[in-house]
Amino acid sequence: MTQRRTDPGGTPGLGPIDHIDLARPARRPVPAAAPRRAWPWVPALVVLAVLAGLALLLGQWREQIGERLVPDSAINVQIEQAQQALDRGDLSNADGSGARERFQAVLARDPDHLAARAGMAAVRDAALAQARAAIARGDGGTARARIDMARGMAAPASELQRLEQDLQRIETTGADVADRLERARTAQAQGRLEQVPDGALALYLEVLQLQPDNAIALGGRGEILSGLVVQARQALARGELEQAEALAARVVEADPSHLELPSLKAGLGEAQQQRQREREAALAHATGELRAGRLEAAATAFQALLAADPASAPARQGLDATAAAMAVRAGREAADFEFAAAEASLQRAREWQPASPAIAAAERRLAQARAAQGQLPAANPERLAGLIEQSRAAMRQGDLIEPPGASAWDFLRQASSLAPGAPEVRAALAEYDRRALACFEDELAGNRLSRAQSCLDARAARDAGSAGLAADRRRLADRWLAFADERLGANELALARRALASAQALDPAHPGLVAMAERLARAGG
Repeated sequence: MTQRRTDPGGTPGLGPIDHIDLARPARRPVPAAAPRRAWPWVPALVVLAVLAGLALLLGQWREQIGERLVPDSAINVQIEQAQQALDRGDLSNADGSGARERFQAVLARDPDHLAARAGMAAVRDAALAQARAAIARGDGGTARARIDMARGMAAPASELQRLEQDLQRIETTGADVADRLERARTAQAQGRLEQVPDGALALYLEVLQLQPDNAIALGGRGEILSGLVVQARQALARGELEQAEALAARVVEADPSHLELPSLKAGLGEAQQQRQREREAALAHATGELRAGRLEAAATAFQALLAADPASAPARQGLDATAAAMAVRAGREAADFEFAAAEASLQRAREWQPASPAIAAAERRLAQARAAQGQLPAANPERLAGLIEQSRAAMRQGDLIEPPGASAWDFLRQASSLAPGAPEVRAALAEYDRRALACFEDELAGNRLSRAQSCLDARAARDAGSAGLAADRRRLADRWLAFADERLGANELALARRALASAQALDPAHPGLVAMAERLARAGG
C-alpha cells in the first residue's frame, strides 16, 4: 500500500514514502563540522605597512614633487621677463637683461625646463633673423654679432654658411659704397648733378644698385629728383613742353615711384591736351587759308605745324596740296603768257614739295606757252588798241569782273594774249589794279558789302595769294559778321544767315564764325 505524506496543512509532500515503519523512531541528521576562522588583524597590518611606506617616500621627495606640481614663482617671473626681452628684440645684454641670459638662468636651475628650452630656440631663430636684416641694410657689425650668437646656440650650419657669404659680400662692397657716396656728395655740392658717369645722380644710383636701402643714397637721389621736378614745372610754365617731358622722363628713369611724379604727370597731360588743341586750331586755319586761295599763308602755316611735329600726316598732306595748287596757278599764268609770274610760282611749289606731280604738269604748260608765243603772228595794233579801250571803258563803268565776257578783266586778258609784254597792256593792268583797290575801299566805307566783295573778287583775279588781299578778306568778313549780328538782333534770321555764309566764304578760319553760327542756331536760324 502506497501513501502520500501531507503536511499539517494538507499540502502534498515532495515524494512518495514506501513501507514506512511507524513503530521505529526516525534518526536525527548529524550536523557538518564548522570551518576554522582566520585571524582578523592580518589585513589591517598590511594596510598599515603600505601607508607607512608611502609616508616615508613623501617625506623624502616632497620638495621635488612640489616643485614639479607647483612651479616656483621666481622661475615664472624669469620666464616672463625673458619672453618680453625676446619680443622687444633684446636678445643679449652684458648685464644679463637679454632674453638669452634670462632663459639660461632658468635652465641653470632646471636643465629640463621646457619653456626655457623653447625660449632658447626662439632666441637663436631671432638672432638669425636680425642677422639677415642687418645684412640687407648693410650693417656688417650687427650682422657679425648676431651670426656669432646664433653659432654659439647651435644654429644650422647651412643657414650660417649662407649668412656668412652675404656678410662677406657687403663687407667687400662697403669700401666701394663709401667711396661712391663721398664722390656723390662732392659732385652734388659742386652742382654736377646729372653728368654721366661722375654726376651725383649717377653715383647715387650705383650705390642703390649695391645697397637698395642705403639711406644716404636714397636721400641724395630724392633731393636731386625733386630739383628736376621743379625745373620741369618751370618749363611747363614757359610753354616749353618738350623740355618738361624730357625732365620728367629722367625722373621716371631714376625713380618711377618718386612722390612728386603724379602731380607732374597731371600737369604734363594738361599741357599736352592744350598743345593738341592748338595744333588742331592751327591745322584748321591752314586748311582755311588753302581753301581761300591764300597759298603762301597756307604753306607758312603747314610748315610751322611740321616744324613742331614732323610726323604730322595732316600737315604734310596740306603742304602737298598747297604745292599742287601753286603749280596749277603757275600753269594758268603760263597760259596767260605771264612767264615771270609762272616761274616764281613754280619755284615756290618746288620749295614746298619738289616731288609733286602738278609741278611737272605746270612745267610742260610753261614750255608749251613759250613755244606758242613764238608762233603767234604779230599783234594787230588796231585790235590791241581796241581791246585796251574797251577795258578802260568797262573800268569807268565799274564793270571790273562782271558781266562775264564784257568785263574789264576779260578785255585785258585778250590784250595780254595778243601782246603779253606790251607797255600799253602793262599800263592797263596797273590801272585795273588801282581801280579794283579803290573800288573795294569805297564800297567798304559805304558799307555796301556785296559791291565790296565784287571788287575784292576783281583783285583776286589778278593775285589771289597776296598778303594784302588776305588782310582785306578778313576786314570784309568782319563787316559781314557785324551785319549778321545786327540782323540777328532785329530777328531777321534769313539776312543774318546769308551774311554768315558770305563771311564763311571769305575767311573760313575767322574766329568769330563758330559763335555766330551757335547764336543763329539757338535763335532758330
